[in-house]
Amino acid sequence: MFLGYIGAIAGGIGLAALLLVVSKLFRLKLPRWAYPAAAGLGMIGLTINVEYAWYNETASKLPPEVEVVQTFTTQAPYQPWTYVVPRINRLVAVDHSSALTRPDVENVVFVVVYLAERLTGTLLAEMFINCETGERTRTGEDLVQDERGLPPEDSWIMVGTDHPIVSAVCERQGLPIDPQAAAQG
Repeated sequence: MFLGYIGAIAGGIGLAALLLVVSKLFRLKLPRWAYPAAAGLGMIGLTINVEYAWYNETASKLPPEVEVVQTFTTQAPYQPWTYVVPRINRLVAVDHSSALTRPDVENVVFVVVYLAERLTGTLLAEMFINCETGERTRTGEDLVQDERGLPPEDSWIMVGTDHPIVSAVCERQGLPIDPQAAAQG
């Protein structure tokens, strides 16, 4: 974040300097307020560019086996341009190379999911996905497993087979997604 401030100040100084050079080259008589106004516009413009570039920059650095399955946008009164073009500030990505299935447990996939947010660290979540019922559960150190190595029934959360994580994982694994089973559950 500190580097963002430094970049914004540099962008403001740069735009004001460019305006000064252009006015000297073309012998323009500009009002005195034009240079600080250009500096302010430069800082705001650079800040907007950095904020909107976060998603593309982050997504382009992901390995090919990691798929972005969901994004979240934000709007803020102190950033009125976000009401015109909402800014992506969070993403959910599935690491398909981490997907594990077991032959004795049908339609259940273990997968690693990345949760990234601008100006915050990336979280790693390990999940079991039930493609048949549209349920998921997170794992953790305190996770108790049954005799089949699965989390207990009461730890599963119904999200539906159309949930972005469930559909991405199950389609990539070639497992059947059963919307009727999810509706009955």
